[in-house]
Amino acid sequence: MSKPTLLLIDDEERILRSLRMLFFTGYTVRMTTDPHEALRILRDEKVHVIISDQRMPLMQGSELLRLAREASPATMRILLTGYSDMEASIASVNEGEVFRYLLKPWVGEEVRRVVAEAAAIAEASFAVQSNKQVAVVKSHKKPRVLIMDHEETTARTVHEILGDRCEIVWASDVQHAMEELARQDVSIVVSDLMLGDTNVGYILKTIKQLNPQTQCIVITSFNDTSRLIELINQAQISRYMPKPVSKNLLARYLEAMLERFHALSAQPALQERQAVAAISDPQEKLQSRNFMGLLGRLRGRMTA
Repeated sequence: MSKPTLLLIDDEERILRSLRMLFFTGYTVRMTTDPHEALRILRDEKVHVIISDQRMPLMQGSELLRLAREASPATMRILLTGYSDMEASIASVNEGEVFRYLLKPWVGEEVRRVVAEAAAIAEASFAVQSNKQVAVVKSHKKPRVLIMDHEETTARTVHEILGDRCEIVWASDVQHAMEELARQDVSIVVSDLMLGDTNVGYILKTIKQLNPQTQCIVITSFNDTSRLIELINQAQISRYMPKPVSKNLLARYLEAMLERFHALSAQPALQERQAVAAISDPQEKLQSRNFMGLLGRLRGRMTA
């Protein structure tokens, strides 16, 4: 079997050389300091994984990964940067739809593990892409949208956008949200990061572990870059929006997430693209285990 191809983009040659040392034995490594050259390579060659820096003089990494997504949808996208700024983090979610957001200085073993996982997923995605007979078949069942927000405004806005095309459920507290998740799986979650005094990040992470096809849109007034990076890697959130919400932008995001949900449901092989990293925070690990146990008990009572 041929080696997977890895494309590295950074404006510093020394960074590229250091990264190449991690992968030269198991991969075909392509490198460039020019994002436009990277896009040419993506169009002309089969690239399994692209790793880009964020701050480059010719083009921001998040913009490059957005264009990479259009040029080669099956290629897995990773942002590797020394800057954990909020703007880059949001763009990496909303525009680049990155698989992982990694920080410099990197840990070699972590980067190798992430790239190996991404390369395997990309190979499966290329196989699906080459099967021209695969079609997205939408279920006749209405998609289920769960809104987790203490503000009714968000629920009203989603209702106005989706109308009766979806079953829309609003939960203003954690207990209600858990009951709705236990009652039935959801297609899309639109959630603030806080419900009352509870940070619901662990819920979003657990949902994605249980149901990779579920799409998560985070709407929040909190500006916490480290939390956002965690949610990118450990919850594969699909979109991130600051409050107050733009209705037109939310409408565009919801339409995109419904389309992706249907695609993932019809093509299970693509669900691996939504694979999440393990929860890193010990308290959240415990909360996630407890949450899974509670879901199981609630579902048991509902089906009894």
